[in-house]
Amino acid sequence: MENDLDVIVIDDQPSILESMEMFFGLRGWNVHTAINGHEGLSLIERIRPALVVLDIRLPGISGLDVLETVSHRFPDIPVIMITAYQSMESTIQAIKLGAFDYIHKPIDISEMDAVLQRLEQVASASRESDMSEAASQIPNDGSHTKIVAKSRRMKEVFKTIALVSESRVTVLIQGESGTGKELIARCVHQNSPWSSESFNLMDCSTIVDSLMESELFGYEKGAFTGAQDTRKGRLELTGDGTVFFDEIGELPLRLQSKLLRFLQAREFTRVGGNRPIRSNARIIAATNRDLTSLVQKRKFREDLYYRLKVVTIDVPPLRQRRSDIPLLADFFLQKIAQEAGSPPKQLEPAALKLLMNHDWPGNVRELENVLIRAAVMTRSSVLTLAHTESCLRDAPQIRRPSDDLPTLESVERDHILRVLNTCGWHLGNTCARLGISRPTLRARMRKYGIESSPGAGNVPSTIPPSD
Repeated sequence: MENDLDVIVIDDQPSILESMEMFFGLRGWNVHTAINGHEGLSLIERIRPALVVLDIRLPGISGLDVLETVSHRFPDIPVIMITAYQSMESTIQAIKLGAFDYIHKPIDISEMDAVLQRLEQVASASRESDMSEAASQIPNDGSHTKIVAKSRRMKEVFKTIALVSESRVTVLIQGESGTGKELIARCVHQNSPWSSESFNLMDCSTIVDSLMESELFGYEKGAFTGAQDTRKGRLELTGDGTVFFDEIGELPLRLQSKLLRFLQAREFTRVGGNRPIRSNARIIAATNRDLTSLVQKRKFREDLYYRLKVVTIDVPPLRQRRSDIPLLADFFLQKIAQEAGSPPKQLEPAALKLLMNHDWPGNVRELENVLIRAAVMTRSSVLTLAHTESCLRDAPQIRRPSDDLPTLESVERDHILRVLNTCGWHLGNTCARLGISRPTLRARMRKYGIESSPGAGNVPSTIPPSD
């Protein structure tokens, strides 16, 4: 953004205020700081800044309360939320309340610069078109589904959930088996204004082809042998809720055309009927298959493919968000203990490292199953390396098509790790050996979930968390 603009930073930690004051000052901004929400709102009222940077946890009124006030009273002022407390719920709520973006601490300077660049692009486009629209400001605290993650890849998924949940737009969720596609679909539904309506699952891989049409659209009495009564299908029963098509790539071609007609006209007829029935049901589809390849092979309709992918959510495999593994492991061990009515077991550091280094072809589902096996098969309160290794070895082996030849991403990740270890995790020396810049190295480390090694001899270009 252009120089000589006002920014207000609201955070109760002096170190964060000083760091942000230096960051924005070097970029030509007029920086104003506040240590609590009331003081921040007074500054906003008086200065009317071009930007607000706001901590989510503040003494007195919370950052989310401040955000809601700013969004209602000053909808043209963009707000960037910052926090050391990373959760799906807070990310979704902040975006739905009108936050422009949501950055986790420790604040990565390059990430903040990228957000400012996007902000300038949005402001420029708004000035040109004069069609700027206020972000949705409808909070929803009724989410019952929890996704445990802190990685940047999953943070982008949370943002997309928040943005699409307020409309009935069709969503296509893509990802490997076990990545949690149904969980994400339920999150979209539960964060929508129609969360009290039904969420109906159509598993295209398990329902018999001959029954699928009547399951989806229902049937009239006498439509076929055994149809002694009229029966409503899932589209009709869902009302204003959501129908989730799991493994949409398995949907038979003849039903693909009927689903396409519904998406185009929002009407359908029961099997054996001739009266069109309207439905406002939202359609969310998921697949672990390459639909583009299926389209090329004429096993999936191209027109349906484009109708489904109005918004696409790509769920990263667990091996691409390894920083989430400690959180997930702790969550599952707590869940296992709660169901068993016993104290939660702990992973020794070496066992956790083993889990962090595993590629998880079965993704989150495989991780949960391994931890269940490990917790059940030992009486000890601590899961050792040997025990965890044994349970991991006993897990069913899933072979990915890419197992014969490693992917480019896996080769790059392994090479970066090898050079980091060779250079003692000194980022400067690592960059020199790899022939890349430090921002590029940090971007690659974030992408592959590579955490900085404790005690490494480098100076991080981040602002440390303080709350």
